[in-house]
Amino acid sequence: MSDNKEAYQQKMDAQLQQMKAELSQLKVQASEASADSQIEINKNIDDLEDKVNAGEDKLKELSDASGDAWQELKSGLDSSWADLSSSVKSAASAFK
Repeated sequence: MSDNKEAYQQKMDAQLQQMKAELSQLKVQASEASADSQIEINKNIDDLEDKVNAGEDKLKELSDASGDAWQELKSGLDSSWADLSSSVKSAASAFK
């Protein structure tokens, strides 16, 4: 495994852990919302959890990729990550 791949994986894993922490925080905030709001909030949280799980799967694919194949996966992962990060930030700002 090249150093670049390992460093990239560590960076993405750290970002994934941060997003999971933000999701946990959103769940706490959702539990404090009114009953009507909770339905919509929980739907959004479920969607975000699906995206986080997809991100985990992509990170696992990257980990399993050998040689230069990881470079191809990296560009797809970068795109998915940008979408996931934007979705989590958007959801977090909606609760503020």
